[in-house]
Amino acid sequence: MSDRYIPHQPNRYQKPLIAIGFVALLIVTVVGAFRFSHPPIRASLIAFSIISDKEVSVKYSVNRRDPNQTLICTLAAKDMDKTIVGQIEIQVPATTAKSIELTSQVPTRVRAVTAGVVRCTG
Repeated sequence: MSDRYIPHQPNRYQKPLIAIGFVALLIVTVVGAFRFSHPPIRASLIAFSIISDKEVSVKYSVNRRDPNQTLICTLAAKDMDKTIVGQIEIQVPATTAKSIELTSQVPTRVRAVTAGVVRCTG
């Protein structure tokens, strides 16, 4: 029966092509990981506190590569059902520091249970 089937003969280009494909995949992975781990603008929630049934205080930090860039940050407060009950946009002015901490009040229509930074864009 072994006479019926020809054993598989690997192509002489097969191993170099696999090696080139592996190196290309590795390069794409490293470049992608670096770009996603170092975004040009990063906003992080530090803390929030429920001031009243109609207001939430949000403390957050903004890191940016270009401190001369003016940003618009969107803050939101949510209720128990994760419905947005308050949302505002704050203009973050240009500064000399790449990282700044801010505190803003978000007005709400009903009592919120959580709040955070949705996004910051330039």
